[in-house]
Amino acid sequence: GAPYARAHLAGLDTLRRHVLATLGDPAVPCDVPPAPGAFYYFLRVHTGLDPMTLAERLIREHRVAVIPGAAFGAASGCYLRMSYGALDAETATEGIGRLADGLKAIA
Repeated sequence: GAPYARAHLAGLDTLRRHVLATLGDPAVPCDVPPAPGAFYYFLRVHTGLDPMTLAERLIREHRVAVIPGAAFGAASGCYLRMSYGALDAETATEGIGRLADGLKAIA
């Protein structure tokens, strides 16, 4: 209920800001649209790779999982959905770093 959600809002907001700062860095080849109130981001990655190939490589090479955008109706371009809402801050921070490093290396 609402008390449970309120207790977690500050932590989620801190993570949301960290994701935006990390993935919004110009060295990371993606667009990160604002997502206030959400615990996920829907990224547009600047690459010629298809999203499934990119997602598989991120898992294998960088040990971070994302979902290809096609699962959410993004049929053209390379879109990925990444979520941080169910993770503790330390795990999310590590995963965001792996994702940023992976996108820089692969895309």
